[in-house]
Amino acid sequence: MHGGDIIAGVLAAQGAQFLFTLCGGHISPILSGCKARGIRVIDTRHEATAVFAADAVARLTGRPGVAAVTAGPGLTNTITAVKNAQVAQSPVVLLGGAAPTVLKGRGALQDIDQLALMRPHVKWAAAVRR
Repeated sequence: MHGGDIIAGVLAAQGAQFLFTLCGGHISPILSGCKARGIRVIDTRHEATAVFAADAVARLTGRPGVAAVTAGPGLTNTITAVKNAQVAQSPVVLLGGAAPTVLKGRGALQDIDQLALMRPHVKWAAAVRR
């Protein structure tokens, strides 16, 4: 079992039926865990589209829509859609990948302060370390 399995298990327990994404290495364990639990993984062509789709699911069903994107630019690409969901008061869960912990602050590919970027636009933001 890996972290992606744990995340997928929580999403399944909460009734998530879809996970919208733009595939990437940082989040591939989440995608495989969701697929194994029957959560339909829908790959989009842009990260903002993934969040817009999660927002649409939330508006149509009244249940949180879920999106997962890669670190750095993957997350920054979601800001417009995240802000749109915030203004509409849509329940959206956005999972963002991250650079490996051992490489944080050392110039790793796509390593940015993602929480500082997201906090002004969301109800809650946190990093999971383990």
